[in-house]
Amino acid sequence: MGAVEELRAEQAERGGFRTRQIGHLVAAQTRQEMGLAQTEAARSWGAFYSSASGVLHGSSSGADEARRQFEDVTAAMEQLFLGLPERADRLRELARLEVPVQQDADEVARMTDPRAGMYFFSAAVSGRWLGLLPLYRLLPEEGRWPAAPYLRRLLAKESERVCAWVEGHLDEIRAQGPGALSQVVAVVSEAGMAACALLTRIVRAQPDRFVLLRAAYWAVDIPVAERSGPWVAVLESILRARTFTTHESWESGLLLRALVDTAHPGGHLRTGEDRLGVIIRSALAGVLADHLGDEDARLQAEIVNDLGEVTLAAPPHATVVALMRAMLDLALTEARLGVPVTQRLRGVHGKLPQDEHRVRLVAVHLAESWPLDSGRVEAAAGWWQAALDAAREVGGGAWPSADLADFLALVHTHCPQELRADLVAALTEGLGAPPAAEEIRAWADASPGPVPRRWRIVRGLSPVLSEAVRAPWQPVLALLEEKYGPPAARPEPVVKITSWVESYGGLSLESFTARAQADGTAAAVAELAATPVTREDEDDDDGDDGDGARAGLLGELVAQHPDTWAADPAAVAAAAARPALQSAYFNALHHAATSGRLSPGLLGPLAETAFAVRPQDADVPQAARLQLVISNLLHRLWNTGASLGDAEADAVAWLRTLITGWSTPRLDTSSPLGAATTAPGGSALLSLTAWGIQHALHAGEGLPEQLTAVLEELLGAEPDDQTLAIIGFGLGQLHHCDPAWVTDHADTLLSLDPVWRPAHSWLTHGRPDPVLLARLDRAGLWQALCAPHAESALDRVFFALLDETEPLGSAGAFLAGLADRTGGDKAVSVMLSRLATHTAHAGSHAVAERAAAIWRAALDAGLPAAALHGVGHFAFADSLDQDTWLELTAATITRQPDLEDADHVAERAARTPLTPAAQLIAASALNHGPVDGYRRTATIGHAAGLYANAPAENTAEREALRRALINAGAIEDAYGSRQTPSGRNGP
Repeated sequence: MGAVEELRAEQAERGGFRTRQIGHLVAAQTRQEMGLAQTEAARSWGAFYSSASGVLHGSSSGADEARRQFEDVTAAMEQLFLGLPERADRLRELARLEVPVQQDADEVARMTDPRAGMYFFSAAVSGRWLGLLPLYRLLPEEGRWPAAPYLRRLLAKESERVCAWVEGHLDEIRAQGPGALSQVVAVVSEAGMAACALLTRIVRAQPDRFVLLRAAYWAVDIPVAERSGPWVAVLESILRARTFTTHESWESGLLLRALVDTAHPGGHLRTGEDRLGVIIRSALAGVLADHLGDEDARLQAEIVNDLGEVTLAAPPHATVVALMRAMLDLALTEARLGVPVTQRLRGVHGKLPQDEHRVRLVAVHLAESWPLDSGRVEAAAGWWQAALDAAREVGGGAWPSADLADFLALVHTHCPQELRADLVAALTEGLGAPPAAEEIRAWADASPGPVPRRWRIVRGLSPVLSEAVRAPWQPVLALLEEKYGPPAARPEPVVKITSWVESYGGLSLESFTARAQADGTAAAVAELAATPVTREDEDDDDGDDGDGARAGLLGELVAQHPDTWAADPAAVAAAAARPALQSAYFNALHHAATSGRLSPGLLGPLAETAFAVRPQDADVPQAARLQLVISNLLHRLWNTGASLGDAEADAVAWLRTLITGWSTPRLDTSSPLGAATTAPGGSALLSLTAWGIQHALHAGEGLPEQLTAVLEELLGAEPDDQTLAIIGFGLGQLHHCDPAWVTDHADTLLSLDPVWRPAHSWLTHGRPDPVLLARLDRAGLWQALCAPHAESALDRVFFALLDETEPLGSAGAFLAGLADRTGGDKAVSVMLSRLATHTAHAGSHAVAERAAAIWRAALDAGLPAAALHGVGHFAFADSLDQDTWLELTAATITRQPDLEDADHVAERAARTPLTPAAQLIAASALNHGPVDGYRRTATIGHAAGLYANAPAENTAEREALRRALINAGAIEDAYGSRQTPSGRNGP
């Protein structure tokens, strides 16, 4: 849509196409997008186009005007494209003017190269520029603001003037978009309270999320002593904006804490004419009332069970809840300072409607302030009056809350004898009249159905109500207790987080751990297998009779002490009895073995026991899961070189049976290897391959017939991508053990076309083997390396290229062939980058020398420029000596100046500032590296440091670096006048 709008705007403006062309040229020369100043210069073409068209078509006789406009547009284009180094001297002179005049401002306005503008505003010293420069040179844009550094400096000296300038041009600033206004707020915020009036206007007129976020940061940065009523008004406007509070809950909490802390700072009550505390109390109540007018906010407030557990130190996501906590915190602070209860609750009663939220706030505050008010006679009298008033309103809402119940328990316990009758009357009034017998009977007959709200409230609060208050509601309470059991002693949350105990269907990890310690692991498993599981915590559609919960708990038990649980696997497996629990048991021990947490000597007996309990009936629930786990254990055992003993032949036969029943023609699996390893048959093929490889290594006679027969049958059948992925995964080991067998089946094993061939799986997942890599079809290999996500295959290639025996032949020839493929230049670049990473991590001079030879071969092969981008990563390879790195990098940038990690390239070049090659490399990094961000800043810093320490001779390399610094905006560094960290001027 953005492109469509741009095209429409272009068509609506005469000369718009040329303006867009100019924009492309500006970006190509300066590496900056056109902004307001550049667009204004480019539009001079449109004016000339219109005038010249009128002359040509006879509708205008203004040839002189057309000539003048031609001269103007020529001058504008010259200024737009004049190189920055050529104007740097004059730019510095203008920026240093103390008393510029309009002629100077006109000259600055004509310098429309975006880099010139950025430098000028970073260096200009006179405040007069604000009134002299045209507005379009000073306005922010949606994504940048070249004039911001200048206005920041001016703001520090003349804050009122800058704020007035912003206020006078708010309409023009808004027209640039919310990003422009957000940048303005960020700048004027540095004026402190001097910006308050301006920010008040902005946040009310433009409640954009990021504008408000900037204003919020301003608010919390204002010192407490400077905060005032207008400051409160800004915060009030921000907190009322849902665009802010919905997305910025943490910052909303910051603002609320700032308000509470400001009301009575340092624990000192504001008195007399200092009414800021009263203003803040009223503002908080007003904002809360505004939020509670929203139905979603009311629900968010209701589902919080205890406001006493909420804290502004970790504000809740729901701002309405944070607002309630802020009001409670302020009221409690005022209670500590002796403010009467009627006064501290004045905002609540004055701004909030009489409903369940208001009475809840009052009740929670009274409960929190009881220790403070109860000890003073006058305060206690006011407290009890407020408590009785609150009791008359307690029956509202959808659910009872724990904090309200705590308040009622408090008043029930501490109510003076003379007020008990009044308390009963107040609560009776608040809870309302109980339903008639007919209504109760009608609900009981229609049950199950929703419990009426008022009934639910009374039931939830009944444990803390006196007998006199409960008595009229006894029929309702009895009916609800009959259906749902007794109410909780304290109301539970509406939204409840499920605990680990409940996730196991009510089974307790602690109790079964204790049983295992006391009576042994087998006894614990036997009890677990027989213990009922709470169905309400289970998925009713599983049909596993709770074994899912039991299996999860058993896995946790085994993971605690794997060796203990592996001591008697036969007894535990027998006690588990069912495949679901047996698979959980053996799987947990398999994971322990994989992570090194199981003693090696226990793996053999464990695998033997697992194989002994293999399911004979594949239709038994969870039989497939148990088969998978047993196969995985066998694989783990054979990978260690151990044997299954007398059961080994039976195990091999069993695995072959699983494979036969699993493999089927299919070519549409999204992740064939992953899918295969999670199926019993796929795992069985992996395990059988592991057995065959170990057998071949021990016997020294090639692969055993039991394995090759299965593999040959699978290779000869209709293709199954999962089966072939498993074969490919082990292809490196198969080739190592029996290269002749691999040769006999080269057509199916070593071909890379189509992609489901085993060789593809080996390239991505298999064990590296340079000899095997060399045997692959070369054209197919190049094509595979150009595919997306081919990093693993590229790693195998650079490892082979590092091999001094050159299994792939000449590195240059191989890379040239790869680069010649579609996408090959990018593949070479990625491979060289990953080679550099390996070289850096290896820290070996031998590896570094071989890697340098590959880099040199890539240069000698005349590869496309894009293929060399990744060699920038060699800047990290400290094992590569500096002279070699300089030589190769300097040779590379003549072909490909845009190197990966340009900031680190500049950093490494800066190690040898006396070297001409280092100066050229740093210049190239500046000219072609990142255009913005921290990497750009780092690149400039490293290049500037190199330049400062380079010899002062006027060489071509030093001049190239000087010009690059100027074009990067580091003009003062290029002129050697920026202060060094030691305080001295540079050379």
